[in-house]
Amino acid sequence: MLRSLGRIAYRSYVVVLIGSVALTAMLTLVRPATTAIHTAAFAAQVLPGPVKVQPWLAPEPERVKTTYRRDDGTDAEADIYVIPDDKQRAGLLIFLGANAAGADDPDVINLGQALARAGFAVMYYWSPTMGERAEVDVGEIPNIVAGFEHLQRQEYVDRQRVGLAGFSVGASFALAAAADPRIADDIAFVNAFGGYHDAADLLAQIAAGRAVEGGAETPWEVDKLTRRVFENMLTPEADSEAAQGLLAGVGSVAEARELYEQLPDAFRADVDAISPSKYVEQWSGDTVMRVMHDRGDPLIPVGESRRLVAALQEQRPDVATYYTETDIFRHVRPDAETDWQSMLRGAWQLYRHMYHIVAVARQP
Repeated sequence: MLRSLGRIAYRSYVVVLIGSVALTAMLTLVRPATTAIHTAAFAAQVLPGPVKVQPWLAPEPERVKTTYRRDDGTDAEADIYVIPDDKQRAGLLIFLGANAAGADDPDVINLGQALARAGFAVMYYWSPTMGERAEVDVGEIPNIVAGFEHLQRQEYVDRQRVGLAGFSVGASFALAAAADPRIADDIAFVNAFGGYHDAADLLAQIAAGRAVEGGAETPWEVDKLTRRVFENMLTPEADSEAAQGLLAGVGSVAEARELYEQLPDAFRADVDAISPSKYVEQWSGDTVMRVMHDRGDPLIPVGESRRLVAALQEQRPDVATYYTETDIFRHVRPDAETDWQSMLRGAWQLYRHMYHIVAVARQP
């Protein structure tokens, strides 16, 4: 009985989602119906549900292995998901961040294929230090730039329509890379999902076990992975009393900030280099910023994305900025245990967020 009700609920979710898309397409003349359909199909593909319509709309993408030279002079391999035809299409470079799922993770493959079917040539950027060892490596920012330039050079990519996307720490690194003058004017959009605004302030919140929202502190049970990345960052400075104090934990964010200011200048300079807060004035006015965060994110508090968006609105009113909050993800992965009403609401939020991204890929 319960299983039958679950199937009915999910079918209702799919029917209502597609019906909403059809209604939106009819009522909004400036939104091509094909973009609406492909956006809805993308949402259905990446979220839990019984019906996957994307294979009916587009052929199977190829997973192409590619090699390129990183900024640090080493060779790197990457996967590009692309539909094999003679068309030029929009490009999208994705960085999954620290302790990321691997290239053969089912969700990674599904996302690459779903974006390719939506119209992108999708390249994953892999970091050996961050992805495999949960370390934060400031040297990866110029390497992301090199990956972006490599994707631009592919014959099937329209270099005027290439975006950057990042998840978790990868979102903040993508934002930092977007300020690099070698590519800043070439980035159509950045999609930052679940990232942080200021790395120093995030470290202080982790040390205190308290999140900052609207100037107030609230208790935060820091996730084990977040704690691991935090410890990996501070371990090289463990000889200093300030680092020892932060690693031991403090009673308030203010106390953590005071200790942070006592850390070596070189360490704090590296932390600044991975903080989107330091790059707001350097982003191109032609790059669309799309920010997304789950309200219950246990790894990086939602207040970080809220502060990022507030900084953009205050400092860069010339930059088109869109913000979406959901409650259907477990950090950056869809939560299969979400009840169907919340999933339906979240699917609509994801649709609205992704519509203008998919529109870049659906341009003729």
